[in-house]
Amino acid sequence: MMTKNLFIDSTFKRKFLSGSIIFGLSLSVCSVHAQICQNTINMPANGSINVAGVSGSVSSSGSVTYSAAGVFLGSCPGVDILSMGSNLEVGVNGSWSTTISFNTPVNNIAFVISGADTLTRYEDFIFNSNGGGISIFPANSCGMNISGNTIAAAPGGLGAGVYAIHASSPYTQLTITGGGGSGGSKIGICSASFLGAQEIKNIVNSTVDIYPSQVKDVMTISSKENLKSYKIFDEAGKLISSAPLEINKKEINMSGIMPGNYIISVETQTQTVNKKIIKH
Repeated sequence: MMTKNLFIDSTFKRKFLSGSIIFGLSLSVCSVHAQICQNTINMPANGSINVAGVSGSVSSSGSVTYSAAGVFLGSCPGVDILSMGSNLEVGVNGSWSTTISFNTPVNNIAFVISGADTLTRYEDFIFNSNGGGISIFPANSCGMNISGNTIAAAPGGLGAGVYAIHASSPYTQLTITGGGGSGGSKIGICSASFLGAQEIKNIVNSTVDIYPSQVKDVMTISSKENLKSYKIFDEAGKLISSAPLEINKKEINMSGIMPGNYIISVETQTQTVNKKIIKH
């Protein structure tokens, strides 16, 4: 039986692409923003997740094993590596299922998959949400076929890619299942898919105002109700700044923060609002 090389050693890690894996797709019902999958979130087979103000839980059954660090190999010409970081090794010993529950509605979450093949069966990944029908949009995907809510390995080699999972409405629960086989494969969630791709319920809310969205020095938060706190996360989900609040309006000095993309998470007495900001 052929053994699949799902990981690479430190020599090959130096070949990590200097360019990010970026994709964007315009939809009639939403906009799937540019995605970057430089790394993946820490997602256990069973346990909790927390990234960029979004938390939740993971529950798995069947052939699912957690790996704290690894490399997702690409299958397209010129794409040696798709991403690096935490992953789940799925399907090594048969069928599997993983359910992710989020504390706030999300959409367009990007998954990275590598090492899928057809040696003993067509490895597949079936996505279902509580937000309605699923559409899947690929980037740097080779050796894979997409049909409806399913990604499956295509004949001829190892399949891999990055995939935005879009539902007709934002979802708080997403279940991925597969039949496994062929030595299994790897799956992870791209950290940056929580930056701008997430659809937060009531994000357009007249009671909370966060401006400007493109910041040079000072950003202002105002609300009709009392603000409880704010948190700022970078594109990898790392907490950059936070503070408790007991007022209705706060000016935040951003001059000491490096330029880049961030998520600000603002908690009021009744809700949490997340917004993407760009620091110049």
